Amino acid sequence: MGLDFVALDFETANRSHASACAVGAVRVRDGQVVDEYFTLIRPAEGLNDFEPGNIRVHGITADVVATAPGWTEVYGPLRGFIADDVVVGHNAAFDMSVLLNTCGAHDIDLPVLSTLCTLQLARACVKIPSYSLPWVAEHLELPSFDHHDPLADARASAMVLVALATIARASSVADLSEYLRVPAVPTWTERDDMLFAQLTAENDDLIGTGFAGEVVCFTGALKMMVRDRARELVVEQGGRWQDGVTKTTSILVTGDFDERTFRPGAAFSAKLTKAFAQVGAGQKLEIITEEAFITRMTIGEQELRARLGARNARTKVPDWVVTQAGNGPGEDFWEWYRRALAHPSGRALGGEPCIWCEAPLPAKTHWIHRDRHVCGAYCNERLKRGARRAWDREGIPVRSVDWEY
Repeated sequence: MGLDFVALDFETANRSHASACAVGAVRVRDGQVVDEYFTLIRPAEGLNDFEPGNIRVHGITADVVATAPGWTEVYGPLRGFIADDVVVGHNAAFDMSVLLNTCGAHDIDLPVLSTLCTLQLARACVKIPSYSLPWVAEHLELPSFDHHDPLADARASAMVLVALATIARASSVADLSEYLRVPAVPTWTERDDMLFAQLTAENDDLIGTGFAGEVVCFTGALKMMVRDRARELVVEQGGRWQDGVTKTTSILVTGDFDERTFRPGAAFSAKLTKAFAQVGAGQKLEIITEEAFITRMTIGEQELRARLGARNARTKVPDWVVTQAGNGPGEDFWEWYRRALAHPSGRALGGEPCIWCEAPLPAKTHWIHRDRHVCGAYCNERLKRGARRAWDREGIPVRSVDWEY
């Protein structure tokens, strides 16, 4: 097997990872791009607020996607394009989160995929001040590209992997993963339920892990939060902060740039210039934007939610999913399916415990999750899978709905 994979990149309308508004993908065979896929996406109702920060990064607005297909029209062709390939992305955890959460908001079963992150591969292979896609591409002497155009980003991610494979003299994706000790990661499956069930609360501090062991410094004006709160979050995520860049600093967060403007050739402040010099002198220091800071912290929060959920995880579905199922679906399968899974007390207002992991429901959540009193895509998937097993045990006829691709 050669360098065969699909590179994927999403853009979102807002901070919700279920608000996909554009996707680009490229198929690579033997290290060469052989096919491409791109489409704008019209986010679902309740997920379609385009926040200024997101628009500033990718330039996509509600008007731009007004006539674009919705996710139920996009998913089949996209899933067919991916097929059985390893999915590659720069910060792949974000793109996979968007894929899974958008599926979860539309009642599409979560796909089982193997994913590999070029950001992690680059960290393991080269030493540069920043591992954002433009910096990695420039270091590897790849062509310039329109950052945050999803198809351009997917192409760039693909070429990053190919370039890293050349450096590592790896002839396949598996060889590169093994050589750099960056494993491919599967998307969530039922196996995770068993792993979560084995976690225990004993001697386990309830903190996130997004900045475990890191020493973080901030420069410039933060746009999304005050600096004191950012420092608190670093500590909550297992790290520590300091005022100035020193030889012990491992991460410098710049508030003066966003993901589009922080790229080689920009005009940098004295503190950033000093940081670049320290990296050049051999210090292990990574420079990231505020957006990247939030993303890394969010990954830690997802790990935390998994642990919290495991403490109160259900072993069976609520009784009402069987009671409300009655004798099974009639002519309209989806109407029956959604009615059977709907919480008997009606829509959640926000703050109620998730029926699966008992985490408080967000005040703003997609209507499917609100109707079922689940906190998001993962608990919704557990509810759906558990319901199908319960219906099967009770002999309730349920047809399987497959998404064509």
